[in-house]
Amino acid sequence: MSSKISKEPWFHGLLPREDVMTMLKMKGDFLVRTSEPGAGTSRHIIISVLQNQNDTDGMRHYVIREDDNKYSVAGNKAFKSVAELLEHYKTNQINDQDSQSILVNPIYRQFWELSHDDITLTKKLGEGAFGEVKKGTLKINGGASEVEVAVKVAKLESCTKEQIKEIMSEARLMRNFDHKNVVKCYGTAAGQEPLLVVMELVPGGGLDSYLTKNQVGIDEKLDIMWQVAQGLEYLHKQEVIHRDIAARNCLIGNTIVKVSDFGLSRRGTSYQMNPKNKVPIRWLAPETLVSFLYTMASDVFAFGILCWEVLENGQQPYPGLTVQEVHSKVTKEEYRMTFGSETPFGISCVIKRCWLTNPAKRPTSAKVVKVLEKIKNKSNKNSFSEDKTFNDDPPFRKKKSKVSPFLRASRGLSSETGDDKLPNSKPRRVSSCEDMLGAVRKGKADKKTSNEKKKKNRREMLH
Repeated sequence: MSSKISKEPWFHGLLPREDVMTMLKMKGDFLVRTSEPGAGTSRHIIISVLQNQNDTDGMRHYVIREDDNKYSVAGNKAFKSVAELLEHYKTNQINDQDSQSILVNPIYRQFWELSHDDITLTKKLGEGAFGEVKKGTLKINGGASEVEVAVKVAKLESCTKEQIKEIMSEARLMRNFDHKNVVKCYGTAAGQEPLLVVMELVPGGGLDSYLTKNQVGIDEKLDIMWQVAQGLEYLHKQEVIHRDIAARNCLIGNTIVKVSDFGLSRRGTSYQMNPKNKVPIRWLAPETLVSFLYTMASDVFAFGILCWEVLENGQQPYPGLTVQEVHSKVTKEEYRMTFGSETPFGISCVIKRCWLTNPAKRPTSAKVVKVLEKIKNKSNKNSFSEDKTFNDDPPFRKKKSKVSPFLRASRGLSSETGDDKLPNSKPRRVSSCEDMLGAVRKGKADKKTSNEKKKKNRREMLH
């Protein structure tokens, strides 16, 4: 492929069809890209053109053939360059049988489509799922300034078509994120090989590593949890489920914590996973382990696991248990991890609520942010009232528990909740089991009499 074409503003390189569909909006809009490589196949130059904007199937893709340094489409006339070919088909049909196969308006590269010329790679930071991760710089503002970045380098010959789709899908999801606690994606450089995904550099590295290598005090731990919760709240407001919230997927630098790694993330409020896919069992909610369904509530459960990781200095969740044992105990026994004696009461309360079995009763990420902020602002982290903190949030509101007739009788109470006892009333003394049973029967009779009086009053009102 000629290096000249990569400089053209209408050339988009390795651009997936999902992105093409969002960029071509009017009849005659077109762009040039390369095909996604398949196993044992070479890449081709493609013209994508929208021929009918009112038809969901109104897009057409034409392969440009290269032979003896000349370019042609559908066996038609050959040209010395792709630019000449495009100019010709602005006034001539590509397909003689289709009057709409004319190129009208070239769509240029978007802000997130970066040039390899603007990226300089320096040292290796680590290995990623599809290649290396390197430190580098990115020219921004038309080259007027530079910013340090982390770059995922994917060699296309070593990536499958599906892997490339995953890389581009993650970048597509990330590129519109804009929050201090979410890693920023500057874009992708796909005009030539290797494929580069450019993200902001977070100097401190992974949160899991930071927790194991440093002595982190409880105030800093609480701040870490609060920052991650803010990042998660932002994602949920964007209707994105992260699906892999864990300390290993957060980065920390200069006291700022950022949620990262969106390889499993999906847009929407729920996602049904393929049961055959590999998943991080130790961070999954019980309903996900059983039904393979992910929701924002399952993200909150995973956030609770992350908080436990933070409290336990980066230790792996469910220590001493195998993955199989974790699955069984969490789903069948409702087992939850315990906390060290130094854990403030308020923090343990928040985490326990994140771990409720019923996802509908877990707090939203927004509620978690508010509660953690309240705890942060308290000088005494143990001076925490669970009822006062959560009673304004429907999923957390405590219902008054009913008092059994047996206990009502023993305490001299008449109502089921036991809150109607008069201030100066004295509880009835019960001297024996027989007396207590009699008191229970009397309590039931009193309730029956009261109900009959209410019914009678309603009948009189109707008449």
